[in-house]
Amino acid sequence: MHAFVDESFSTDYVVAAAVVPAADVNAARAALRGVLRPGQRRIHFKDERPRREDQVLSVIESLEVTATVYVTKNERKARGVCLERMVPDLAAAGVSRLVLERDESLVRFDRQVLARLTREYCPGLVYEHLRAHSDLLLCVPDAIAWCWAKGGRWRQRVAGYTVESRT
Repeated sequence: MHAFVDESFSTDYVVAAAVVPAADVNAARAALRGVLRPGQRRIHFKDERPRREDQVLSVIESLEVTATVYVTKNERKARGVCLERMVPDLAAAGVSRLVLERDESLVRFDRQVLARLTREYCPGLVYEHLRAHSDLLLCVPDAIAWCWAKGGRWRQRVAGYTVESRT
């Protein structure tokens, strides 16, 4: 299992972890490549128009993806709180690879927290930070986190394959 992680924040801090079976990763990337516009390197959900949002979500819904959104108050320690809850869940799900969208301001913090958590819960977990255009599957947690944070019909759209973990 591979997990892809991104965040969204407004009043709440939302971290989405989308889990894809390792055997399905390449097919999932190919399906998402099919909705890229000419010259587009990545899908960033907040930049898409409603028709494109629906198109991308339809592709995500067709994939073998499950997701958990970790929600807490948007405060300084929010990311750490979410990672503390996420890593044991990923270990229990049998995740062997964790890909987080790279944010230079968070990489050092993440590495410190993840080093400790992986030692404690899943020593075999490999984790890395990649730019969104480096792995198209990073658009999946981006879309899910955005939809969850927006609420209403957007949250309903991803609720069929997403569970919430809230503090």
